[in-house]
Amino acid sequence: MLSALFGGKGGKGRGGPPGGGESKDMLLPYFRGAGTDIQGRRLAETRNWDFDKMEMVHDYVQWWFPTDEMSMFNMDAPMLTPDLQKAFKDDPELRRELRLNLERFCQFLGLEVQEEGDDLKIVIGGHFRERQGDCWSSMFGGNHNWLRISRVLQCLGLCSLPKEQQALLACLEEIYEKKLAQCGSAVPHWRQRATTKPA
Repeated sequence: MLSALFGGKGGKGRGGPPGGGESKDMLLPYFRGAGTDIQGRRLAETRNWDFDKMEMVHDYVQWWFPTDEMSMFNMDAPMLTPDLQKAFKDDPELRRELRLNLERFCQFLGLEVQEEGDDLKIVIGGHFRERQGDCWSSMFGGNHNWLRISRVLQCLGLCSLPKEQQALLACLEEIYEKKLAQCGSAVPHWRQRATTKPA
C-alpha cells in the first residue's frame, strides 16, 4: 500500500489527466512574493505557520515543493514544467526562496540546515524527539510526512538544488541507520527520488 502511495519509479505514472494548468502560471509570482497560491495565501504567510498548522493543512506542500507529477491529493497543485524548471535553474532568487522553504520544512521535521562556507549539511535537530509523534511515527507502515519528504527530494532535484537534495537524503539515511524511525519502507523511495534531475 505504501508503495502505491509513493508512486512508481521516477516517471509520471500516477494516471489521470495532467493538472495544474492555471496553478502553474501562478507559481513564479507566488515564489517571487508577487502572487498567491490557488487559496489566496502568500508564501511568506505560510512559512510563518506553526508546526500544528503545517501538520494539519495538506495543500501547501505542493506549492512549496512543486514537481512534474500530478498530485494524488491536490488536483489544483502546480505542475513543474520544463520551462518552470529552467526558471529555477536560471534565477538564484527563486532557488533562495525554495531554500527557505526547505529550512522551514526541516524545522518541522525536527531537522536543521547547517551551512558553513560551501559546506551544507542537514542534521538531526535538538527538537527531533518533539517532532517524532507527528513526523516519524509509523501507522499502517508509513506516515504522510514521508510522502512529503519524497516530494521535497524530487523538487530539489528538478529545481537545481542537488547539494540540498543530497544533504537531506544523507540525514534521512542517518535517521534510518540509527533506528530513530521505522521508516524502512520509505527509504527506497527516498533514494530513488534523490536521483531526480531537471528535465
